Amino acid sequence: MEPLTFPDLARADRDPTAEERDWLAVLARETDPVQFTVHLGPSAAADDAGPVVACDQYGTWRAGRYIGELHRDGRVIEIRPRLGIETIARWAGAALNVRIMPRAGEHTGSHVLIAELLAAAWRSAIVDASRHGPPGIRAPRSHVAEVAKGRIDVARTLRLRAAGRPQIASVSRPKDLDNPITRTIVAADRVLDRRLHRPGWRGERVEEVLPRLRAAVGTRPALPTHRELAAVRYTPITLPYRRAAELSHQIARHRGLQSRATGDRADGLLIDVAELWELFLVHCARRAFGAANVTHGTALSDGGALLRSQQDPARTLGRLYPDIIVGPVGRPIAIIDAKYKPLVEPRGVDREDLYQLNAYLGAHVEEPLPLGALAYVQFPDQQRAAYAESRGPWRTSVGHEVSFARLPTTEDECVAALRRLLGE
Repeated sequence: MEPLTFPDLARADRDPTAEERDWLAVLARETDPVQFTVHLGPSAAADDAGPVVACDQYGTWRAGRYIGELHRDGRVIEIRPRLGIETIARWAGAALNVRIMPRAGEHTGSHVLIAELLAAAWRSAIVDASRHGPPGIRAPRSHVAEVAKGRIDVARTLRLRAAGRPQIASVSRPKDLDNPITRTIVAADRVLDRRLHRPGWRGERVEEVLPRLRAAVGTRPALPTHRELAAVRYTPITLPYRRAAELSHQIARHRGLQSRATGDRADGLLIDVAELWELFLVHCARRAFGAANVTHGTALSDGGALLRSQQDPARTLGRLYPDIIVGPVGRPIAIIDAKYKPLVEPRGVDREDLYQLNAYLGAHVEEPLPLGALAYVQFPDQQRAAYAESRGPWRTSVGHEVSFARLPTTEDECVAALRRLLGE
């Protein structure tokens, strides 16, 4: 059956049939995008998931902000990047600090792009985690011998002596590579290698790490369960492997990598383009203003709360973490929130986005007041300036300057536009 194809944030390439409209209604009602979205990095956009598809007041079905494929009841919905494969690859490459080869000429669907993005995210996670060595997990191992190996097990040693055995019971905790993390990573590697069909996709560092992992668990290890993976106790050294293991588990379960799926349950995989836009803007902001002067909102862990309990000030309600803070967190120069949505009339700026930005700025009322900005995407098919953009900059009742800007999708141009936005 022919897939129903959408560009993200747009209507389908063809008018859906009556049966497809009914199927889309079921898909929209019963599909939680969180279950199918693989996150390529820490992102504030992940906290506010949008719909996969939605029907407007005119009866037109439009895709949300995701790209990928979902399968259900023998039908397939494919959501392709409206900005093109190369743009998405550049954004992901900048966000992950890796090179992504989109192979645009070979794409007949978004599943190949998804495989490339997954491989890039997986490669980046493995490289980052392996900086301090392989994922060795310490596990207790009991010994009974003439000499102790590790900590003496006093109770068991006494029982041995009572039985007339002149031996010592002890417990050691050696690092063991045969563990759920290693098995998950090796299993994911097999899945990606079958899908990509090209040499060199792993990169030099991953090629160095994997032989040792395969030697510990074999080339076809059984995939651990979610419970086994969640039971792993990470140390500060192995903690970066948590992200690598979670992503590997999604890949190893073939999420989004199947050629088809049947049954009344949805299957597939999605990439959140709003998340990619946010991560791309963070990268461009660090280039524009210096990495030390830019804080990603996901790095904040305390302070930013909408409400605090009068009975217990430590109790908070609601987060107040913008996407990008330029300057000191306590006295920022600018607060920028990424918005992967059109800035065009009659929609203009969404009311909730205005309230959100005003709440961010309202937490900083001491001079000098920070600049606030909502950073939208400059879509090629939307050249006309919106009212909020052309009549700006604006000013809050307190005096904060606020701008609504559409930024370029290429890195160098985006860096230059951010500098202009903040007056260099």
